[in-house]
Amino acid sequence: MRIAAVTTVLLLTGCSDVSGIENRKSFGPITTMIDLFTSCSLLKTDVGPVLFDACWRPEELRARLTENGVKPEDVGTVLFTHGHQDHVAGLAILPNARIAALAAEQEVLTKYVKGDATIDDVLTDGQVLRFGSTEVRVYSVPGHTAGSAAFLVEGALVLGDNALVTAKGALGPVPKDRSADPDLNVRSMVSLADRLKAEEREVKWLVPAHSGGIEAGSALQTFADANR
Repeated sequence: MRIAAVTTVLLLTGCSDVSGIENRKSFGPITTMIDLFTSCSLLKTDVGPVLFDACWRPEELRARLTENGVKPEDVGTVLFTHGHQDHVAGLAILPNARIAALAAEQEVLTKYVKGDATIDDVLTDGQVLRFGSTEVRVYSVPGHTAGSAAFLVEGALVLGDNALVTAKGALGPVPKDRSADPDLNVRSMVSLADRLKAEEREVKWLVPAHSGGIEAGSALQTFADANR
């Protein structure tokens, strides 16, 4: 099954050097939930479950939530890295979830979300969200889409489609034809790396959507240094 999953990821991401997504893999406080060639992430907090993106196929998301002991109706917020279809379609089974995203992503969400796509909680760059005792930091990373975001929670940096992890464990850009502005995407990732370093944020894990995650080590800074 792992070989098949990796093959599918290779075909649909357009990258022949991508690491495979591992379902139910934990990176600190978050757990990866695979959906064919993409993934979303689950964060359990003391005020209920929060998702980073909503995966692609509603019934597949339902199955992933069930195996993690979560009912769809209990998800209170989905923090969107961006609004492409393979990250938003699972909203269909989340009746109580609030849509949280950067304002610049409204147009993309409106295009791909079936039903009301209005952002309930408009996020801002540098904002700190609190879900009970859990803090999530918001970072604007435009390029893949206008309102792409990354989120840092207890050392786990959720990247969405802002980057990929290669089979050799390096952080790399997504294929150029997958982003609205690929050059801006890379510049934004370089800026994010520098900003996190300047803010002295501890980044322990890097968690993209279309590849496996990794322990951060120096991967983010190496990416930044190679793309200045």
